[in-house]
Amino acid sequence: MEKWLVTGANGFLGSRLMKFYQGKYEITGAHHGNLDITDEAAAAEFVRAAAPQRVIHCAAISNTGTCQENPGLSEAVNVNGAVNLARACRETGSRLIFMSSDQIYAGNRTMVPAKEENTPELVNVYGLHKRQAEEEIMAILPDSVCLRLPWMYDFPWRGLKSNSNLLGNLLKALIQNRPLTLPVHDYRGITWAMEVVKNMEAAGKLPAGIYNFGSGGTLSTYDTARKVLAMVTEGEDRSGLLIPDRERFAEQPRNLLMDTEKLRGCGIEFSDTVEGFRRCFEESPEYMTGMIRQR
Repeated sequence: MEKWLVTGANGFLGSRLMKFYQGKYEITGAHHGNLDITDEAAAAEFVRAAAPQRVIHCAAISNTGTCQENPGLSEAVNVNGAVNLARACRETGSRLIFMSSDQIYAGNRTMVPAKEENTPELVNVYGLHKRQAEEEIMAILPDSVCLRLPWMYDFPWRGLKSNSNLLGNLLKALIQNRPLTLPVHDYRGITWAMEVVKNMEAAGKLPAGIYNFGSGGTLSTYDTARKVLAMVTEGEDRSGLLIPDRERFAEQPRNLLMDTEKLRGCGIEFSDTVEGFRRCFEESPEYMTGMIRQR
C-alpha cells in the first residue's frame, strides 16, 4: 500500500483528502497539533518517520486578508514551511504535490483565462508568497507538481472542516432570508472541493511542473450565484436575495479565470463552474433535501 503524507490534514481540503483516500493508501496526517512546518528540523524528522512516497502539501495561511495584514506570518508558513517540506522530500525521495493558488493571477489585466506561463503583476501578499514557494520548491525538488487551485466549496459535512465559500454563503442567505451582495466585475472559476480530491490521485502522476487545477467558466461571481440559487430553489424566484455590487473592481475587472488546456492534455478534466455545482447537488441529495426543507 502506497504511503501518503497530507499536511493541513484538519483543514478544508486536507480533511476531505484524508477521508476519501483512507483505506486505499496508508495516510499520515500532519496538522497544527503534531507538526510545525516552519520548523525545518521538525519537518525533516516528521517526513523521515512517515517515509511517504507522496507528500500532498495543503497546509497554508489561505485567508488573503490575514496574509495582507501579517506578511511575516504568511511568509513563514506559505513560503518557509513549503521550502522545509521540499527539503525533507528531497532527503526521503518523496514526491511533493504543492497546493498553490489562482491568486497568482489577481493582477491579470486582460479578460483572457490565464495560462500557467502567464506572469501578471503580483498584487497581494498571498499570491506573491504562493508564487515564491512554487519557484523555491521547483529549484529544490524539480520533480514536484504545483497545483494552482481556485476558490473551492462543499457542503459542511459533519467532522470535516468548512470554509468561507460561495455555496455556504448562498445557503445561509437563503435560510436566514438575508440578502447577499456579490461583485459583477469579478470573474473566477469556482470548484467543488470533491472534484479536486478525486483528481488528486492522478495529479500525483503528472509530469513535473505547474498546473491550473480547477473549474473553468466565463461568468462573474454574481452571475454564477444566480444560476446556483436557481438550482437550489428549484424554480422558485428568490433572485431578490442577490444584490449586485457594481462598484467593486469596476475600474479594473478582476479576472482569476484559469486556462486548463495543459491539464486536459495530461488527461485530467474538471467540470465547468456551473456544472460542478450541479454535480455537487446530484451527489449530495440528502443534504439538498435538508436545505430545501429548512427554507
